[in-house]
Amino acid sequence: MEIVIEYMASSPNRAETPHPLNTRCTVCTAVAPSEALDADLLKEESEGLLEAIREARAGLADVPGVLDGELDRFRDRIDRLIRESEVDNWRQVRIFLRDVDAIAADLAKAAKDRALHPKHLHVLDLSLRKARKRDFYGARKAWRKLDKVAEQAAEVRRLQGEYRTRFRGAEARIRTLLSTAERLSKIPRPPASPEDASGHIGAVDAFNGATAAAYMDFLARVRVVVAIPLLLEFSEGSGVGVPAPPRGADPDPLLALLRDADPTLDAIRTRSFFGLLELPGYSDAKLTHLFGDARRIRQALDACWPWLKMIRDEERRTLGIEWTEDIGVLTRRLPGIVSLLERTQAPEDVLARGRTLFEDLRSGRFETLQRAARIYRSHGADAERHWRGELETAIRAMRAEADTIRNVLKALPDPGQTDPGAGR
Repeated sequence: MEIVIEYMASSPNRAETPHPLNTRCTVCTAVAPSEALDADLLKEESEGLLEAIREARAGLADVPGVLDGELDRFRDRIDRLIRESEVDNWRQVRIFLRDVDAIAADLAKAAKDRALHPKHLHVLDLSLRKARKRDFYGARKAWRKLDKVAEQAAEVRRLQGEYRTRFRGAEARIRTLLSTAERLSKIPRPPASPEDASGHIGAVDAFNGATAAAYMDFLARVRVVVAIPLLLEFSEGSGVGVPAPPRGADPDPLLALLRDADPTLDAIRTRSFFGLLELPGYSDAKLTHLFGDARRIRQALDACWPWLKMIRDEERRTLGIEWTEDIGVLTRRLPGIVSLLERTQAPEDVLARGRTLFEDLRSGRFETLQRAARIYRSHGADAERHWRGELETAIRAMRAEADTIRNVLKALPDPGQTDPGAGR
């Protein structure tokens, strides 16, 4: 293998004149940008990094192939060639020699294009010659001669990387500040305090709990001769939440049974709703003994049994209201629920809760608190800061910080200008 490089002759007085690559530079340590950037500190540290980069590049700027990474690429290829140099048969030897020739051809092209310094070309050529002769110790020894310049180039790239990280981190901080300020500026101001909104949700939940307890007490306490007609009345189009008779269920036979003046049916009329649900479990003999005509009783119960089960099942009832419900729906439902509670003789405290919510609904306070609760639920602490008047100040501070950092970056060079090999 021959690589002819005519201008590679060494200078006779090269030992007396120190090569620029032998000069050392001062290393400046850099800290990655934190979440909150101090503009003055950013400027001071970035200028320190730029000064360190200038000092590190001082002896390498005029040496071709060092700062743009061309020398490192050839060193990496030769290093991999030496590390993978175990060849046991002729086929592996041919592959090895082919790789050596490929690197030598690229090295000759680099010499022709003057992409590497003559001294570096000579060292790389020597390492290849040793490797071709299977003198891997000599090849590695020649390869090591470029360690010093490679370390200096790596130090320049490290400083450039730190500067790039700091610069891009500051740009990311600007984007974060502006996007956060834009998002916060779109948060509407709640029309009520967090305490009032939370109290409103608590009042609705307390009313729902009290309503459910009063309804269950009604089913367990009131006679069915009163309860069944009342439930049927509020189940048809009132929007209260009492289940309506499903298709195929007919409550008329049960109503006729309860209206019957037969004294033997008084025991049924005086039973509670839950007591009525126990009758299907009785035998015909027991029903006949206690109430008379067992067949009629069983037919009346079977005809409306699906509806009775729906009233009993808690998951089928929707007597409660949601604080998120549409105001129009609440305007129709809430008066009906309060009316049902009054007709069922619910406790006074339950009625007072319902009347208070109805008054809030009629005066518009319910809608105001509902809107405030939705804003707090969606935006959390940011909405609370908006209510306290702190959000506008925070937005102005974010935009001011972004402008300050942007002005600092305008006075600094782009990282691409300090890294000539970044685009390769």
